Amino acid sequence: MLPIPDGHSAELTITVTDEMTVHFQELGHGPGHPVYATYWIARHFEEAGRNLLLPFREEGEEGVGTFVSVEHRASALPGMRVRIVATVEKVEGRRLDCTLTATSELGDSIATGRTGQYVTRAQRLEQNFETLRERWAAHRQGGENR
Repeated sequence: MLPIPDGHSAELTITVTDEMTVHFQELGHGPGHPVYATYWIARHFEEAGRNLLLPFREEGEEGVGTFVSVEHRASALPGMRVRIVATVEKVEGRRLDCTLTATSELGDSIATGRTGQYVTRAQRLEQNFETLRERWAAHRQGGENR
């Protein structure tokens, strides 16, 4: 990973859609609140953090998320634009931590939070995924024989 300057930031601007609002179908409750969902904010925080990392990866490197935290402070409606800013908090070895803010076009602080990424060789990451696929296949096969 190339050196990332202290305080470096990257932005992501999204427009809230109906899909990004709260839905509780898995709980059997149907639609929830008609506002930007916390779980979508978490997704966008991870994307903004990745956007910050991309120019600093070296050839053959890949980043993988290690954590995300969100403090949801205010609502945003479908159609509203939200500006998400990821800022380098610290870099330790191959670990990158970012602070994040989400601000609506009205100037409301929608959310704050943090994300972490670990940078590794893309080949090593793919090997780890392949090992996981193999373990899962063996587990599923064993479960069918029970």
